[in-house]
Amino acid sequence: MKRIARVATYKGWTIDAAPIIVAKQRLFQSCAVIERESGERFVFVDLGNRVFRSQAHERGIEWAKHWIDNNYTYGVARRRG
Repeated sequence: MKRIARVATYKGWTIDAAPIIVAKQRLFQSCAVIERESGERFVFVDLGNRVFRSQAHERGIEWAKHWIDNNYTYGVARRRG
């Protein structure tokens, strides 16, 4: 099984993928903490359950990258109102 790095960087953000073990179900719940140098920090949990820890890592990082692209495409969040 290939080892996946827990921390990744993407467009100035640090992504920390930290799966949670769901013991009774023998699954890993994908989670991610996204932080920018300016101090902005977002925590996302329950991004889906996976059978293997490596799958949960990949899902957390993939999801975080899509979230960054959707919300910070131009470096500044668009105001919604």
